[in-house]
Amino acid sequence: MRACAIFLCTLACGASAPPSAGGTLFVSQAGSSTIAAINSRSGELEARIEVGFLPHSMILAPDGRTLYAVLVGSQAIAEIDTVSFRLRRTFLTAPVPRTRDDGSVIQAHVDQDAFAHTSCYDCHHVGGALPKYVGTRPFGALLSATGKQLLISHINSPEIVALDLATGGIAGTVTLEPSGDATESVALARLGDAIWLARRPRQPSTSPGILRRLDPETLEGRGDVAAGSDTGALLSLPGRERLLASNFETDTVTELDGSGAARVLQAAPGPLGLLALPDQQTILTLDYYSNAVSFLDLDTGSSETLPLALNGVSYVNPTHAALSGDGRSAWIVSSGTEGHLLELDLSSRLIGREVPIDGLSFGVVFVPQQSR
Repeated sequence: MRACAIFLCTLACGASAPPSAGGTLFVSQAGSSTIAAINSRSGELEARIEVGFLPHSMILAPDGRTLYAVLVGSQAIAEIDTVSFRLRRTFLTAPVPRTRDDGSVIQAHVDQDAFAHTSCYDCHHVGGALPKYVGTRPFGALLSATGKQLLISHINSPEIVALDLATGGIAGTVTLEPSGDATESVALARLGDAIWLARRPRQPSTSPGILRRLDPETLEGRGDVAAGSDTGALLSLPGRERLLASNFETDTVTELDGSGAARVLQAAPGPLGLLALPDQQTILTLDYYSNAVSFLDLDTGSSETLPLALNGVSYVNPTHAALSGDGRSAWIVSSGTEGHLLELDLSSRLIGREVPIDGLSFGVVFVPQQSR
């Protein structure tokens, strides 16, 4: 891995960048249980949408008018209207339990008819029932090929659930076969005729994780490929027939072809989110431990690592990024206790501006103006 001195200087010095294409940036803010809607031209906050504990991954529907956010701490999915900036509804990713593992009845669930609710946040909200974070910890999400279902994987459960988006109910459940110590399912992606699932051991751990190829209809396993101990994200590149997985603890990125043949690429410490740039050859890795981003060239296997800084101010813990509508810039989430959204011009590789957001933020999605 190498760092380019010119790029280091330009990022540290900062530069003005042309305004990005008009639209709205939606940011999942785990620290405040909200989704922020930010105007990409002005940088102004347009709405703060309360959704539930630990909003994380987000998926935009093909029409651009619906956003789904995974509520890791509330065992639910939030459905957001990207036009009105309102929470339309929530739906559970697993049934509310009536009994504990020892068979005893959870009387509070009975007394409050928790089984009629569509999010654990209804009762386990701030100042509500304890513990705050409950349930099976939904984490990975993927729209079905038809767009009628949402597939959800869980950290605390070996099940993948198919949610019917018309009704909000659970349409089906598949229990995953064991894979050594890798019991936490953290990401889903589609490549060709297969769905890929990233599983990791319970953290912290140095045991290996796996990438499992699943049948798209039955979700039965077609084989496992070794991965790092803490896979953070999956990225599908259909045009190159490749799948990428970021290995957070081993500082690598695993690249797979459709058959599962793999090569391992070295990255900067703590690669988390992955973003394909418009040329589909260059991947932006969000290097959490390095307080940096890297440009990974898939053709050469080389990378350039650039610290996040603007006008002498350094920004920490990048997690995810999204392309602007015109593909000229990338919006990067800096998720420290004080959150920041950074616009990086891709042609000059200069950070042009910073927008404040809540701390402990993770995902970001750009919705073009015409979609609204």
